[in-house]
Amino acid sequence: MIVKKLSRITIREVSDIQGYRQCLKLQQETWGRDFIDLVPGSMLMIAQKTGGLVLGAFSGNAMLGFVFGFAGWKGDLKIQWSDMLAVKKAYRNLKIGLRLKLRQRQILRERGVQEIYWTFDPLESKNAYFNFRKLGITVEQYLPNLYGKTQSPLHRGLETDRFLAIWRIQAAPASPPAKVKAAALVDETNLINRCSVSKDSLLMPGRPNLRLLDEKRGGLEQVYLEIPNNISQISRKNLRLARQWQLCIRRASLHYLSRGYTIQGFVQAMVEGRTGCFYEFCRK
Repeated sequence: MIVKKLSRITIREVSDIQGYRQCLKLQQETWGRDFIDLVPGSMLMIAQKTGGLVLGAFSGNAMLGFVFGFAGWKGDLKIQWSDMLAVKKAYRNLKIGLRLKLRQRQILRERGVQEIYWTFDPLESKNAYFNFRKLGITVEQYLPNLYGKTQSPLHRGLETDRFLAIWRIQAAPASPPAKVKAAALVDETNLINRCSVSKDSLLMPGRPNLRLLDEKRGGLEQVYLEIPNNISQISRKNLRLARQWQLCIRRASLHYLSRGYTIQGFVQAMVEGRTGCFYEFCRK
């Protein structure tokens, strides 16, 4: 039965073996039983007892989603690595993932944690929207094939390139940028990759322009990198094209992130008569 009212869903810490087993079952449903990086219940319990945090979203005793992280230090910074976030497929439009992350932030802020880290696929537009527009993360690193090739159906036969998300939770949340502002900013002068649409309506990556930060021009304050809004569909129809997209995003991201830019936003804008999705790179 699909839960329709958010008020019936509670977010609470997982603290018993039954709850940890439900986390493992949901991992298997999400990433597949053959996924080699499944986290067993015993490790979840140890993480919870040593400064980590395991939160579940429940309807009664049934788990609908969970988020899991473990504690660490980065120099003098108290941090948390948020390793997994999963929600049952039937419940993914009920903002459960957002509620889990906001509760995670609240608890960890009270513990004095300063930053939360995790990784996500740069080609997944829904994840990008969630991470930047709902949570307000920053990206400073691109990690090529971080986890190696896996058999998970979610990875679609691609290498596991990832952005490293940094969520600075002690800072006041920033207001989300206005869509009209984003639409006014993106044009051919600050666009890294000018893309085109194929005959079968698939977005094709343009060759990355790596000269937008030419020293003679002083570099632009913001530059924009387009990604498709349907990489899963592209992967099913044309795996070669999906790999071309990955190489395009990898090349452009590694270039600009290593030359004084960070990714501060994810925006939609009109370009050549269509709506596109863009990462916003900003000079430090």
